[in-house]
Amino acid sequence: MARAVAEAGATLANPRKRISGRGSTMPKVSVVPLEKIVPVETPPGFSGKASTAAYLAGGRDPLHLHLHSVEPGASLRIGPLAVDCLAYVWTGEVEADGHRLAAGSSLVVEHGAALAITGGLAPAKLLTFAAADVPQSARPGGHVHLLPVERVERVSGMMQGVNGGMHFDSACPTCEIWLHENEFTPAFLTPETERRSPHSHTEDEIIFVTAGQMKLGNRLYGPGTALAVSAETMYSFNPGPEGLSFINFRAATPGDIRRADGNSSSETGGWRRQLGGKRPDYIEPA
Repeated sequence: MARAVAEAGATLANPRKRISGRGSTMPKVSVVPLEKIVPVETPPGFSGKASTAAYLAGGRDPLHLHLHSVEPGASLRIGPLAVDCLAYVWTGEVEADGHRLAAGSSLVVEHGAALAITGGLAPAKLLTFAAADVPQSARPGGHVHLLPVERVERVSGMMQGVNGGMHFDSACPTCEIWLHENEFTPAFLTPETERRSPHSHTEDEIIFVTAGQMKLGNRLYGPGTALAVSAETMYSFNPGPEGLSFINFRAATPGDIRRADGNSSSETGGWRRQLGGKRPDYIEPA
C-alpha cells in the first residue's frame, strides 16, 4: 500500500489518471479534483433545470458521481431509476416534500421511486451517487428517505481528533445504501498516526472531501475532490494541517476493514458500537 499511496501522489500531473495494480486492467484509485469535472447533459433518470457535471460516469466506473447546481426555485427530479440513488447537499439548501434540507443533509431515492427537489433560498450544490449497474441481489426498493442534517446521528471522539456521523447504514429493509461522514481535526496529527497502517475495504467506495484538505502522498487536495477506490485496494491518507472532513459512499453493505499489518474489523459492527445502537431518524414522504 505504501507503493499505492506513492503512486497516487506521483500521478497528479494528470489528476484523472487511474492507478492500476500490477497485472490488473481495472482502475484501483481515481482522484478527481473539482477543477477537473466535466459538464454533461442531465443523466438518464434525472430531469429539470439543474446544470450537471460528472466526476465519475465512465464505462469502467463501478460507482457514478455527479454534481448538480440547483438555483433557488429551480427543480430537479430524481427517478425512477433502475438503481438506488443517494443525494447529498454539499452547499446551499434544497426542499423536498415540504422539508428543508440544508447543507450536510442527505436523501435516498430507491430504485422504482421518484422525488422532486426544489432549490431553496441559497443556490445548492447537490451530489448524487449511484451504482453503475443493477446489483445481482437488490432489496425491494420503491421508497424515499430524507435525512435533514439535524437528524444525522453523530459520534464525538471516535479516536483522538476524529468525529463521525451516520447517514445511511445499509440496515434499511428496502435499500442497501451506505453513507457516513468523518471529521479529522488537527489534533489527529501525531507522528504515530501519520505512520498508521494502510487499510482496505471489501466494497468499491467514493470519498468526497467536503471541507479541509486530504493529503495523498505529498499532495494536498481541497474541498470538491473525489477519490474512488476499488474494493480490496490498500490505501492511506492524512488530513491537511487545518483538518479534513469527508463523506464516504458505498452501494453495498460494508464488510471488513482490513489493514496491512494483518488486523481486520467489522465496519458495520464498529459503527454500531460507536453509535450505541442508534440509527438515523429518516423522514419518509407519503
